[in-house]
Amino acid sequence: MASAPGFSRRQFASLRNRNFRLYFGGSVISVAGTWMQTTGQAWLVLELTGSAVKLATVAALQFLPITLFTLFGGAFADRFPRRPAMFVTQSLALGQSVLLGVLAATGAVEMWHIYVLAATLGTINALDGPLRQSFVSELVDRDELPNAIALNSLVQNVGRILGPALGGAVIGFFGVSTAFFVNAVSFAGILGALALIDRSQLRARTLKPNAGSVFRQVGEGLAFARRSPPILFLIILAAFVGMFGYNFTTIIPLVATELLAASPKQFGLLNSCLGAGSFLAAMMLASRGQPSSARILLASVAFGVILALIGLSHSFPVSGLLFVCVGAASVTFSTGVNTSLQLLAPDWMRGRMASMHQLLIAGSSPIGGELTGLTVHVFGVTAALFLNGAMCVTGAAVAMLYRWRAAKPQERDDPAAGRVDGTLAEQTGGGG
Repeated sequence: MASAPGFSRRQFASLRNRNFRLYFGGSVISVAGTWMQTTGQAWLVLELTGSAVKLATVAALQFLPITLFTLFGGAFADRFPRRPAMFVTQSLALGQSVLLGVLAATGAVEMWHIYVLAATLGTINALDGPLRQSFVSELVDRDELPNAIALNSLVQNVGRILGPALGGAVIGFFGVSTAFFVNAVSFAGILGALALIDRSQLRARTLKPNAGSVFRQVGEGLAFARRSPPILFLIILAAFVGMFGYNFTTIIPLVATELLAASPKQFGLLNSCLGAGSFLAAMMLASRGQPSSARILLASVAFGVILALIGLSHSFPVSGLLFVCVGAASVTFSTGVNTSLQLLAPDWMRGRMASMHQLLIAGSSPIGGELTGLTVHVFGVTAALFLNGAMCVTGAAVAMLYRWRAAKPQERDDPAAGRVDGTLAEQTGGGG
């Protein structure tokens, strides 16, 4: 059995790299601030209107630009130097936060302001997401990339746990506008890290000459994914799980109230269980190497089965445990897909692969959320969870069928053919 110090060394291996250490630290600060603003924005909408419908509208406006524009963000990330581009996107997000804070502090804020600013932030995120994901490959060596991506996932989950808690405290003591100003200050973390990064130590990028228009680059990325069976296998999985699994968070309040008759404190605890499972999985994945297709496939099936079990549970302790498990399955799946796409893609295509991941996991929210809401309205919470879970499992079956049909005849007869250690990258000789 590996010693604890050995486990820790593997878990945080990429933090030995100064550039990644700076980026990781700056991201921890900035992501926590972003979740604080998300909490404050929801509070502000309810404070102004008390309307759950308008709250949902704000969320849709913030995610819809990701659906519409993130593929262009991937082309943007492959077309321009990523570090300077991130300075621009992060600075724009800082300005959005300051403007929302000023409007809230002066009492001038109206719902149309929030709608416009939510859509603005969504557009910024559509460009910034692929930049942030693909920039990691410039900070670390290829063999450290799985660890670095897992630690990036850890950042997101630490922010998800700390940000709302800090946001609630700040709102309670100082008012909602302060949450927006604190978020604006938190951008100093990532902007400072980008400024301090040693550019001479960044990994060299291969920029494709004569890339053509952005539209051509987007088409090229889609064609590359369609012609690459291991990548298309991942995209099929992510399409189903992203559409039907990741919208689970939209009905957590209904799970709490209708299935469990939970108090507000218990509702908060359920969210903490979800975050704890995500955090633990991210910590574990950081000590692993390249993700195997079997691990990703198992995570997608587990996600679906656990969703169905949550719909059947009327016990708060059992549901809490299931929330931990679904959080772990969620991070295992998302991190595995993201890591594999980054390892399989050639260097000049990594931004577009990151944008496809963001489109399928986050950009599907407006559509998947509406479908889930409609199912809840017609059939109820239990049926919606069971159907969504069944669709995740169906996605795994469709992906496996595609993989089998795309395999060479000798690989169907001999599962070990063309395989070194079962990792997706080595099955295809993924570019780096």
